[in-house]
Amino acid sequence: MVLDVGDVAIPKLPGMTFVDPRAPVQRRAQSLAYINGYAVPGERSTGLKPDVSAPPPAPEQLKETTLPMSTLPKFVAFDRKVLRWNCYFKESVTESAVENHRVRKCTIYMYLEDESIHVEEPRQPNSGIPQGVFLKRHRVPKDNEGGVFGPADISVGSACTMYGRTFFVVSCDAFTREYLAGALGLEVAPDGAYPDDPIDGYRATLKKDTSANPYPPAPRDDVLAAYIEAAAGKPSNALAPDKLKKFLANDRKVLRFFAVWDDRGALYGEKRPFVVHYYLADDSVEVLEVSEPNSGRDPFPVFLRRQPLPNKPLEVDALGPTKSTTTYTHKDFVVGQYIKVYNRDFYLYDADNFTKAWYIENEGMSEADFPEIDVEEKPLPIPQNAVPPYNGFGGLEDSLQNCIALIPKPIAPDFHKQMDYARTILRYKAKIAPGEQYELSDIDAERDFILSVYLANDTIAIYEPPDRKRNIPAHITGGKFLERQTVLKPGSAEKYEAHDLYVGAVVSVFRRNFVLTEADEYSYQFMEQHPASFPRSDFDQVLMRIRAQLEGMEAEVYGTFAGKEVTEESLTAALSACGVQFVKQEVVTVLRKVAGSGDAWLAALGFQAPA
Repeated sequence: MVLDVGDVAIPKLPGMTFVDPRAPVQRRAQSLAYINGYAVPGERSTGLKPDVSAPPPAPEQLKETTLPMSTLPKFVAFDRKVLRWNCYFKESVTESAVENHRVRKCTIYMYLEDESIHVEEPRQPNSGIPQGVFLKRHRVPKDNEGGVFGPADISVGSACTMYGRTFFVVSCDAFTREYLAGALGLEVAPDGAYPDDPIDGYRATLKKDTSANPYPPAPRDDVLAAYIEAAAGKPSNALAPDKLKKFLANDRKVLRFFAVWDDRGALYGEKRPFVVHYYLADDSVEVLEVSEPNSGRDPFPVFLRRQPLPNKPLEVDALGPTKSTTTYTHKDFVVGQYIKVYNRDFYLYDADNFTKAWYIENEGMSEADFPEIDVEEKPLPIPQNAVPPYNGFGGLEDSLQNCIALIPKPIAPDFHKQMDYARTILRYKAKIAPGEQYELSDIDAERDFILSVYLANDTIAIYEPPDRKRNIPAHITGGKFLERQTVLKPGSAEKYEAHDLYVGAVVSVFRRNFVLTEADEYSYQFMEQHPASFPRSDFDQVLMRIRAQLEGMEAEVYGTFAGKEVTEESLTAALSACGVQFVKQEVVTVLRKVAGSGDAWLAALGFQAPA
């Protein structure tokens, strides 16, 4: 097959076809125009480009339109907006001696989106006439010329006829009045009243004045009346209380009490909450169990189904019950007292608002008869497994994991602490100090150590630098004295941390005491940059503590340091002479701040020359 395009013959194969620009336009033109959101028939376009050289049409050639220039269609602008009028019509009654007409009240609804109307008559109980929708929703014609009812055709105080039925409009709602007066500019008459219905006046004449002379008189319901009726031969079953009367008076009236049953004296017993219902209609009792989460019990809500509840044990023998049974009444239910539910003691601790109001109104009780009783008990602490003491093998955290889980889990390190202080090491110069379990020898007194604290995981390492110039035996070669590890405080499972170490502190490492005598410059600067963790390197706190202890000795201190150089020995001697409690780290902090000047030290203390 060959595609013939003009003078050129091209085979019709994939990739060899194209759109001929010389072909005429064959698309279907749009035939609708949109005005105010509505699609209306318009002039069919030819699909060709307009001739721009043609002159514009004359003004008289343009068609006039009466459509309002609204941006929203009517069914959107007036969606769910309804006008409402209250009206009535009179219906003749021919076969009645008490009325010749009947007034039937209706409501007219007009939907503004399409001006459709529906009329509804409210239903009256026991009226005997069909009521409800009187006229279904549609556009109601008002004349034979095709006109329909609009908002201006119905007004308060006038009559409108629909399909031969004349409705007298008496009132309208607030929205209708506002719309007619504001949007349409119509004058709306004030609301009127419905006319009197003859049947209502007739029914009023049938009612008797029972306030002054009650009729029939109320029957007596006491012991004397029952005795007289029994003597007159009334059967005994008829002398029983009128259950129907009691049912009609107290139907749907239920007293609700909240109770607990403490059964912890029995094996596997517990304290359980319940709700007790007392039905006033027939004096029956119902007990419902309150389901608690994680109680381990099946959700059976009914503990005792509705029935009369005996208030004393039933005594029976071979011939049957030996005594007549009596049941609980509403007078036996008192908040703060016990009731027996088949030999189970239920403690009533609260009641609902209806129950309290009923007792106050009918039994003469007061709010004081319903005290607030708290039956909640503090939960017992969950017993924790005792952790055995550390035996010294392995790490403390590793040993603790064997007590927590059957399969020990690896310890999760503090990631942020490792990232922040991965290369931070505080170094102190230390010497061995005598202790209770170790006697210091002359050789150990000459030995020097470097104690390093790794802030990434609070581990400690001790190194002894080799020094042949001192009087130390040859077999003490120096080197690593303690491998990097966690060091526990003596007699405790708590480990040493960075804030526990300072110049002058004594660190007990495996029964040997090390006193820290000095720190390097980096350690001093790090502690001064973190005063919250190292308070002995905070100059303000150290100055406040020393000033408080030197109160009353300003003259002696001023005479000691005025115009003199402050050294570690002189400052230590002066503070010791004044009875000040301090550590060596605080002395170093002061000397690094005042740079050895006695006047700067006195200025920091705020001491001046005595008058």
